Amino acid sequence: MINKGFIFSFMIVCFACGGFAQLPSGFKQDSTGVLYRVEKSNPQGDKVVEGDVVSGRYSLQYGDSLVFDGFKMPSAPMFGAMAANRAFKGDMIDGLFLMREGEVYTFAFPYDSIAKIQKVPPFFKKGDYALYKVEVERRQPLAEYQKEMEAAYKERMRINDSLQLTESERVMKYLADNNISNIPFDEIYYKQIREGHGSNPDSLDVVKVHYTGKFLDGKVFDSSEGREPLEFTIGKRQMIVGFERGVKLMKEGEKAIIVIPSSLAYGSRQRGQIPPYSTLVFELELLEIKDNAK
Repeated sequence: MINKGFIFSFMIVCFACGGFAQLPSGFKQDSTGVLYRVEKSNPQGDKVVEGDVVSGRYSLQYGDSLVFDGFKMPSAPMFGAMAANRAFKGDMIDGLFLMREGEVYTFAFPYDSIAKIQKVPPFFKKGDYALYKVEVERRQPLAEYQKEMEAAYKERMRINDSLQLTESERVMKYLADNNISNIPFDEIYYKQIREGHGSNPDSLDVVKVHYTGKFLDGKVFDSSEGREPLEFTIGKRQMIVGFERGVKLMKEGEKAIIVIPSSLAYGSRQRGQIPPYSTLVFELELLEIKDNAK
């Protein structure tokens, strides 16, 4: 079975009902009730049929206002072209069955149809149409799509396993290359750059830090440089475990480099541009400790 989440939320607003006053310029009406305009034709393309997974791009326009332009993004799976997903005769599913690979259609849905099933923006008025411009780049039978996704998943798992197995080796090389002790402090690696003063932060102390986060290859993925310092409370789980442990080793005014194994960062999870099993390196400066007792 295809995952319910696979049908993107914008499908919900694509459903139209039969009644409408006047067709927008250049649109035709199919026997099912679909209002469509052919933007690009490809008679040689494979036709979308029942059970296909459709990949491509789309844009959404309410009246004269473009609210989303997916044509600036990479092609991605968008629709499950299946009768089971049809809300009623003449909805987007019927529109897809008009299309072939390599074609671009615009579908028009009247205000009343959209307003019945969702809250509409204030600038979208009665008499207006919601226009969905859809490109079908590829169609696949569901079984073929699922097989392809399973193969891609297995490949990701293979890569992740390899990254996990080699992480320790990569960390040890980084430590040696950067003159950082390979003896961990609370499971992270630590190198002091500048001494601080006073005591270390305790649980529930609020700390302010400047930081630059890098991968082992030196590529920066985040930094507070040019921004306000990062402020968080020790012991509140507001930061990854390794980051908080590193700050707790520091004194006010201290600068240091900490190396955090993935097990104390994001582990097997992808986090934005941070791949699974990534060791993270932070250059830290502890600017201020606000004692919770004060």
